[in-house]
Amino acid sequence: MSHTDTNRNTFAVTTPLYYVNGLPHIGSGYTTIAADAIARFERLRGKSVLLITGTDEHGQKIQRTAQSQGLEPQEHCDKIVTEFDSLWQKLNIQYDRFSRTTSPRHEAIVKEFFKRVWERGDIYLGQQKGWYCVSCEEFKDQRELIEEKYCPIHPNVEAEWRDEQNYFFRLSKYQNQLEELYQQRPDFIQPESRRNEVLSFVHQGLQDFSISRVNLDWGFPIPEDPQHTIYVWFDALLGYVTALLDPDS
Repeated sequence: MSHTDTNRNTFAVTTPLYYVNGLPHIGSGYTTIAADAIARFERLRGKSVLLITGTDEHGQKIQRTAQSQGLEPQEHCDKIVTEFDSLWQKLNIQYDRFSRTTSPRHEAIVKEFFKRVWERGDIYLGQQKGWYCVSCEEFKDQRELIEEKYCPIHPNVEAEWRDEQNYFFRLSKYQNQLEELYQQRPDFIQPESRRNEVLSFVHQGLQDFSISRVNLDWGFPIPEDPQHTIYVWFDALLGYVTALLDPDS
């Protein structure tokens, strides 16, 4: 993901925020080297460059991995983050910022963001029922499962049946506004292949989606209802925003 600010002649590029349930691997190195190469090229062009990398550190998968090793989740995350940083040093990755979703600053931004959306009435309590893959951290349709119980992406992981209350974000409310945005600003999503993919998805009709989990300790509790933990869509994705802000702001 990259962004150019033509007014200030700056260029921002970010790697994925890597999930820390396991050690970095060749795929982690590939995407980070690619981002570093782009950043170096833009620096040669005379641009001010901001290269961001970091880690996504919450979720049930990380909680269970830490428990299996006899560690607290934060201990596990700190251990894996050290491995990522060590690898970037060996690969001579010249990053400018390392964003962690367990940082106090990120937590403050997540809670403020949640509060604003809550106050707009765009969050409501609903029922979530279905087969859940802990490794994917998402619900699966019955037809997706192998032998009616195994995730197609993680065939060694048996899906868990869940019937629980979650908080949902009213994404469907913004269907028309998003379609108008994409029409008025054709370059908002690039490249064109990805733009077409997103447009096709949106035109099918946007659905509200779950933004909380219950029975999960490792994450930020919802201030208005601490029995629920804020889920990835309102946590990890904001890590990219957190990283763009000036550390002193």
